[in-house]
Amino acid sequence: MAVDTTLTFPAGTAVVDMRQPAAKVAMQALEPDGPDSFLSWGLWNAILERKEYIDDYMIDPLADSMLAADPLLRRIYEERLAADTAFARNVRARRDFFYRRSRFYEAGYNWYPVARLVGDALPPRAPWENKP
Repeated sequence: MAVDTTLTFPAGTAVVDMRQPAAKVAMQALEPDGPDSFLSWGLWNAILERKEYIDDYMIDPLADSMLAADPLLRRIYEERLAADTAFARNVRARRDFFYRRSRFYEAGYNWYPVARLVGDALPPRAPWENKP
């Protein structure tokens, strides 16, 4: 799933300029759904592994304190409980609701580390690379 967003890339980020003859090779390697992508070959499996989580015995008291401290979160949670019977019956889903909103949530989990730069986001080319 493609997402339009604004990102700040850390120092050392590699940018592959797709305005080149070998662009198709890079595209095949970097597109997650491609049959010959790094992901389909299993070379980037680590990005799909959850590295952090919080144990059940810790999330329950954390959820209680989050509900006590944040009336808006309490309202959202209670509305979801009332509207979604599957959620209300699923302890794991309810714990995950709080985990995803806690400071312990691993924001990079399942985040594919490739971004497409389009339009104005493309870096300028060096003057000698510009072709008529």
